[in-house]
Amino acid sequence: MENQKRLFKDEEILEWITSLTEEDLETVHKKSLVPFYDQVFVEGKGVYLKDHTGKEFLDCTSQAWTSNIGFANPDVAYAVSEQVKRLTHVRYGFPTIPRIKFIHKLASITPEGMTKIAVNAMGGGAAIEAALKLTMINKPGAETFYSYTRGYHGSSLATMTLASRFAGVTRFRPWGFDRVSKIPFPYCYRCPVGQENEKSCKLECLELAKHLIEYGSLDKVAGILMEPIQGPGGHIPAPKRYMKELRKWTDKNNIFLIWDESQLLTRIGYWFSSEYFDGVKPDITCLTKAIGGGLPMGVTIARKDLIGFNSAEEHSTFGANPLMFASGLVFLNYVERANLLENTRKQGMYITKKLQKLMEESEYIGDVRCPGLMIGIELVMDRESKKPANTLVTDLIEIAKDEFGVIFGTSAPISSDSGSLYRNIVKIKPPLTITQEDSDHILDVFEKALEEAVDYL
Repeated sequence: MENQKRLFKDEEILEWITSLTEEDLETVHKKSLVPFYDQVFVEGKGVYLKDHTGKEFLDCTSQAWTSNIGFANPDVAYAVSEQVKRLTHVRYGFPTIPRIKFIHKLASITPEGMTKIAVNAMGGGAAIEAALKLTMINKPGAETFYSYTRGYHGSSLATMTLASRFAGVTRFRPWGFDRVSKIPFPYCYRCPVGQENEKSCKLECLELAKHLIEYGSLDKVAGILMEPIQGPGGHIPAPKRYMKELRKWTDKNNIFLIWDESQLLTRIGYWFSSEYFDGVKPDITCLTKAIGGGLPMGVTIARKDLIGFNSAEEHSTFGANPLMFASGLVFLNYVERANLLENTRKQGMYITKKLQKLMEESEYIGDVRCPGLMIGIELVMDRESKKPANTLVTDLIEIAKDEFGVIFGTSAPISSDSGSLYRNIVKIKPPLTITQEDSDHILDVFEKALEEAVDYL
């Protein structure tokens, strides 16, 4: 095959991708439809990022909870660089070697019986929409769905209908609202039905959800969509007994249970949430974030007995991108060989126990939630009222980043109301490769930043 001739020198291309002027940074905002930060990250290695000024940061967000095997992972870099020399794009209907091997590898670790896989290059929103379409294919005539309060499933017009957290933030009403209704998420720290004692809880919130679905649905119900452990809504794991009873009820009523595990794959110390939930599994699950090894990818996984799509129902121009499959294949194998699931459980438990100890000493820490390295700390003004400490979180995050070089995460507010229950969560979700030394540094910075932020109140 004839090689294409090089048109540019190496230094010309490097100039394009590595050089930045102050004028570039100052004027780019006027040319972008989407706002972004002034801080420009130019390099990453392991759990650290470096910005355009040369300052380094330990990143506890894994950049949108995505770089689970670290930044600029050398094995991913090699696989992508070799693949890009061979082939960068094919139409969706054509398989490639990385695509075939990725599907085989992923199917080998999915929950038992869930081996039907569809992949796109657009991320979690597209994976969610594929799950809805697949449900309707397998339940003809059923087009009504239920999703949970505080949930987040994407920013397309369709997936925003399924989410809760955009109310009061966006300037338009989502489409298809007549086909989606909400049910309360089992948020034990702020129980939606007023239960104050988890030990005496009789899953009243589940009974309420069942009542709403049984008596409030005008049409045949297709499925229930949920994050088994909510991410943007506050790092809230559903109780295991809730998930067990919900699965029993959906089976009895022939309602599909769809999980959005976009943030959960490997981050909770397990491949899939079904391992954490003692074998409870959905009919369809959706992945994005880490699954692509740092490249865009959305995955829909279904029971092997379900009817699949035809070629017109699920495809996209870049959905067969061999680069993402090469990267994703390395990711799956890297997690296995580096034993990162065990490290995630170990470091996650270490950090969580230390934070729970700190919670005994600080009245501003209302709750600490995990599992694994999906850690959320809910800050409150006082334990009794549980009033969200939004300003405290904002100050803490800025102090940690600017003074100590550690990036913590939080959620966008549901509205401008200072009482928002979304912005008072500090998130600790670093790459799964963190060491004991990294964990100690994260804890030390969190405690110092909290003390300093409290002084500003």
